[in-house]
Amino acid sequence: MDVLTTMTLTRRTFVRTAAIAGIGGAYFGGAHLLLKDERWTPNRSFWVSRGREPAGAPLRGEREADLAIIGGGVTGLSTAVHALLRSPGLQVVILEAQYVGFGATGRSGGVLGNGTEMGTPPGTEDTVPFVIDLVDRLGIACELERAPVAQLDPYRYALGLKHAAEGLGATVHEGCRVRSIEDGAPVTLRGDGFTLRAPKVIVATNGYTPKLGIATSRLFPAHTAAAVTGPLPREILRDIPDSILVMTSGEMYMWGRKAPNGRVLVGAGARYFYDNGLHYSGDGFLFPALHRCMAKSFPALASYPFQHTWTGPMGCTADQEPIIGIAGGSGNIIYCGGYCGHGIAMGSKAGFFLAGMLHGEKPPAWMLRPTLDLPGEPLRYIAVNAVINLMNLGLYRMPKHD
Repeated sequence: MDVLTTMTLTRRTFVRTAAIAGIGGAYFGGAHLLLKDERWTPNRSFWVSRGREPAGAPLRGEREADLAIIGGGVTGLSTAVHALLRSPGLQVVILEAQYVGFGATGRSGGVLGNGTEMGTPPGTEDTVPFVIDLVDRLGIACELERAPVAQLDPYRYALGLKHAAEGLGATVHEGCRVRSIEDGAPVTLRGDGFTLRAPKVIVATNGYTPKLGIATSRLFPAHTAAAVTGPLPREILRDIPDSILVMTSGEMYMWGRKAPNGRVLVGAGARYFYDNGLHYSGDGFLFPALHRCMAKSFPALASYPFQHTWTGPMGCTADQEPIIGIAGGSGNIIYCGGYCGHGIAMGSKAGFFLAGMLHGEKPPAWMLRPTLDLPGEPLRYIAVNAVINLMNLGLYRMPKHD
């Protein structure tokens, strides 16, 4: 079946599905509809807890660059690396609002997989070998395990990409939140204490993108959670699979992996907050429910509590596939995101595609496809959460493709 056809979800179907769910508002509590929380959830992930590198100096004053990249996750960093590998001497400036790896990258489970949430569309069949080759070529120390399931430390992978980009000539400014993007030739980026102008801008902020006024009808943040146990006895760890494929219980689905130092990492859930909210520290029931789900699947883990728990927003689209698009009338602003939890490998490959676009090359056609325009609030809040819950319960499925 045609890839674009199988991935298309109509606005009518999306909204109708929300209606079938009972309009959702009563389930989630009407009070939420009136709240706008502008905070960002701190990164308390296991990966960052093992030691965070000091953030680089922020940008101050006015500057110009050949290429400006907003976002210090795998997409933005991979774009910088590949742009500089193709064009040595290019003046590339990366602006990260917090610190490299703060967003979905540093909160990921670090499991690498080919393809996307819905299958393996063209250009995604080799994303795992692509990342492994990148790690080897750049000498990134990220605890890469190649078999039987490829996985790594996602925060240290981001740091490795940062250092590689800097070694190629990029400048990475952390603690530089972009407040406005002014379309034009050049594009002007403004933040607290800085202005940056560049003829081309890549917006690689995934679930944080709508807050920049970019792709507001196409991308939205869905918050997910993860947790890590303490070190486990060898005899228990031996019976846990290296990669825990999606399992579903009466409460939630769950994914996971073995983590460094004899631990087990599990994750689950998705929830949208009003007005593309970026703050969620987890409800009281969230992590107890995740532990119950883990214990139900692996009874030997029942007596081992979580040592680290964290949440964070991942970027999503209505059809659960990543997108590349052009914002503004100048054609000088390119955005990319919506990995739906598959961003470590796919974001790395997307950076390769984005670097190619700077040279007039087109990414895979499916990434440029039209997508459903999501409704505004409060229907957006109701519809997105209703569809998420129907999918969690197995009552609604997106079409997959090969």
